[in-house]
Amino acid sequence: MPRIFRSMLRDGDRPIVGPSAKMLGVRVPPEEKCDLSPDENGEVAPGTGGMSVAPNWRDLPDYRIPERLQYILPGARGKDNLSCWRMGNGPFEPGFVAEQLVLRPDATDHGMVEPDRRMLLASYILAIEATRDLWVIDED
Repeated sequence: MPRIFRSMLRDGDRPIVGPSAKMLGVRVPPEEKCDLSPDENGEVAPGTGGMSVAPNWRDLPDYRIPERLQYILPGARGKDNLSCWRMGNGPFEPGFVAEQLVLRPDATDHGMVEPDRRMLLASYILAIEATRDLWVIDED
């Protein structure tokens, strides 16, 4: 399973689930800025977008890295209510990250967690939410 990082809000020792770039989830229409859009049948497919992740928290955008981590990364300027979360331990390369979910790197420092096959948007969202207990805070 590839090691992936994402900056998210927390609820205790787990990320908050929801349709936001700061939560465990994806933005979909009618949001102005979407991570993916279902087709006319309400389905999403591999290669069409998904939840953004990075191979290391240091590769996240500066505005997603909490300011409290400026002692490690001087450009960090995110709000301190964010945490950097990690899931998996393998190399940042295409592969399954969880049941029904795959990583598709689209750059050396960015990738997307996408559906592994054509499925209903609701099923994809549930698959992402099912990973909630697999994420751990990693800010070292």
